[in-house]
Amino acid sequence: MNKNIVVHKYGGSSVATTEKIINIAKHLIEVKKTGKDLVVVVSAMGKTTDGLIKLANEITNNPNKRELDRLMSTGEQQTIALLSIALMELGQDAISLTGEQAGIKTLGLHTKNTIESINNEVIMQHLKENKIVIVAGFQGVNEKGDITTLGRGGSDTSAVALACSLGAECRIYTDVDGVYTIDPRIYTNSKKIDYISYEEMMELAYLGAGVMEPRAVELGFKYGTEIFVGRTLGNEDGTVITFKERIMEKKEIRGISVNKNTLMVTIDNIPTYAKNLYPIFKKASEYGITIDMISQNDVIAENGSIAFTTPRSDEQSLNKMIKELDENYNVIINPNVVKVSLVGIGLATSYTTIAKVFEVLAKNNISFHQISTSEITISLVVEESIGNKVATLLAEKFEL
Repeated sequence: MNKNIVVHKYGGSSVATTEKIINIAKHLIEVKKTGKDLVVVVSAMGKTTDGLIKLANEITNNPNKRELDRLMSTGEQQTIALLSIALMELGQDAISLTGEQAGIKTLGLHTKNTIESINNEVIMQHLKENKIVIVAGFQGVNEKGDITTLGRGGSDTSAVALACSLGAECRIYTDVDGVYTIDPRIYTNSKKIDYISYEEMMELAYLGAGVMEPRAVELGFKYGTEIFVGRTLGNEDGTVITFKERIMEKKEIRGISVNKNTLMVTIDNIPTYAKNLYPIFKKASEYGITIDMISQNDVIAENGSIAFTTPRSDEQSLNKMIKELDENYNVIINPNVVKVSLVGIGLATSYTTIAKVFEVLAKNNISFHQISTSEITISLVVEESIGNKVATLLAEKFEL
């Protein structure tokens, strides 16, 4: 690791106003005075991205994805210019770079691209010239030269990817002071976690914890880059995402997430053989639909049913897919569900956890639609109206 280079990332709420941007600029100058070379990744100001999407939707409910990428990318470009202007006004040389100018190459579907590679030569040259380099998060350029975006939370991914490429320290700053065992807005007695493993954080992020983007954590794990998460301009006592070997306490459950971005799709009257299911999931992949939990009632039933969950954000694509399915299938979409997930590396060696979960459900007369388990995760799909209650009861049971 090049300990002299530090990558900072500031989220949308942290740069929501010019006053906040100026305060961040002052802080960066103080960090620079300690001898650090700084690369700063920023998101769009406040709810700018939502506003841009709204503008597109005022024209059509189905905007072209290439053009939507170009539109959304302008939010971060606004922020990098303002932060660079603020730094220079305060006497610190700085330069703003788009994702393309920063050498970020991407591939995949528009609005859901992934980072393929980073050429950091331009960034390194500017650092040698003693500039603070401000990079637009959330974006890159594909093989066609088109501007692309990385999906929600993509600025986290940009920051971690740059840190990995530069061999730098990575610090993610947001509006919370670290990762909590459960969202404090759901359970007020939740505790801040000082250290969490990459595996646990990836699961929590993927399952709905909004503090980090799962691909960002995955990159940190792959390249061995520790990630600090803390409050913008707050005390430096946040959460460190690191290797599980560094964590002394292997708790049974480390955290609980509640994912409201969930739809449950049930398809009835379908022979549940693989040859019949393949066309459904093939179409889902063609439409870029993310499939999560899958369950079926009988693997050899002549007229069975299958259910799966998918993000609510994929609903438009899902509806298009359904129109192409066999008309004899009965498709039911339940939009009123959430996924409650328990995550902990201690699950791998615990034989009592699942019994405790069902004990909580039984004592409180709670039913669920689906359940799935893995080495470090237990997930339940429940009615949205009781999602927070279920999470709170489980947090109390596992003393989170």
